[in-house]
Amino acid sequence: MLIVERQKIILDFLKQRLTVQLEDLARELDVSTSTVRRDLELFEEQGFARRTHGGAIYIGETQSPHGVSGLTLTERMNEAITEKMAIGALAASLVKPHMTVLMDGGSTVIYAARQITARPIQVVTDSLAIATLFHDDEQVETLLIGGSLYPRTGITIGPIATGTLAELHGDLLFFSLYGILGDSAYNLNIGMAEVEQAMMRQATRCALLMDSSKFGRKSLARVCGVGELDHIITDSQIDPIWLDQLGDKLVIAEDSTS
Repeated sequence: MLIVERQKIILDFLKQRLTVQLEDLARELDVSTSTVRRDLELFEEQGFARRTHGGAIYIGETQSPHGVSGLTLTERMNEAITEKMAIGALAASLVKPHMTVLMDGGSTVIYAARQITARPIQVVTDSLAIATLFHDDEQVETLLIGGSLYPRTGITIGPIATGTLAELHGDLLFFSLYGILGDSAYNLNIGMAEVEQAMMRQATRCALLMDSSKFGRKSLARVCGVGELDHIITDSQIDPIWLDQLGDKLVIAEDSTS
């Protein structure tokens, strides 16, 4: 069972029963109590549960620990549109003819993909939306990574996805995450994080595309350290404190409509 599947089951139990016991969950899932304890600790950190002696109680959720803020891809595409357009345009300018570009399924990455004009290129992606974007372009060779299709996101995750990526190489990676806090970048979903980490290992250059609202927040899965990134592309609303902290890695995309 994948980690994300186990955690979804535990969260479902919490919602249905409102209170759970470590030993009961461990027995039902056939895992150790220490494994369940770690999952509950993560849920508590996210604000979905409060741990008790020997278990936890459900206190509601404002965001899903398994998806992207509980929103569908369409809903995320309709957030911060101006900022994502500007970030996408700047990112797209980094793509040159004959490059192989790795792209995850983040909404900001899709805005970048829409604005890539360089041809011919190769595109490697775990995103159905991005694969569809290029499906009838004769100058774009598109490789859609297989794997388990994750609900509400239109992306593939799991060992098939990461195993395929291990055999590939990209000149440039575009990906988007939940947030940056301190010297680390995070995503809400462990399965997504594993695919993004695999993409990073296979890319010569890595560009994180992230609007300014995501800075200063932390989530379930640590994806990478800031030092592993070549570019962090964001919008002009970024707090100036991040300019000092991130230095030359931070690239500001100016809104052409302002």
